[in-house]
Amino acid sequence: MISIVYNVRVYRNLLKKRIKEGDVVIEIGPHKGKGTMEYAEKVKLGILVDKSSQSEEGLKNLLKNFPNLKYVKGDVRSFETIKKVLLLTKKCDVLALDIGGGRYPDTVFKVWAVWSGIFKPKHSIIRNRGLGEFVQRVKIEDDKLKKNFRNSGWLAKWGRAMPYVLKKQLEEFKFWVKI
Repeated sequence: MISIVYNVRVYRNLLKKRIKEGDVVIEIGPHKGKGTMEYAEKVKLGILVDKSSQSEEGLKNLLKNFPNLKYVKGDVRSFETIKKVLLLTKKCDVLALDIGGGRYPDTVFKVWAVWSGIFKPKHSIIRNRGLGEFVQRVKIEDDKLKKNFRNSGWLAKWGRAMPYVLKKQLEEFKFWVKI
């Protein structure tokens, strides 16, 4: 299931509803952790990825109170950040993205596509107005496009596996470090 929302309250409610006991969650853009509070005590592992110093400061108490949460400081568009997360988990049940909540969806979609191709979540929750507006305006004109997709949370059916360059870099990285 891939959910697209813009309203922050709806986003946080989806985090609370979709994340189940024992799940592994990667939350991209947790900011100060208000959404993280909705699921912190029930997850096996929550990996919070953000590059802002405000986020790092805001998450300190949360991380202290919940040892099942890990913080990775880094730019989610960077291979170095992905490697740090891969050292913590190889898969996730939920991938939550709250980055670039504005109108322009291209970066958000690219980040989701790369991260979902690597971590293969069952559910994705994306907070971005531009993606929501795009989906509302879509009219499928090609009858050959499939109408019923498997509800796997990522685009496996269409070959949305790990990007080739990233896969090649990871294979090289495995030579030097056990991941």
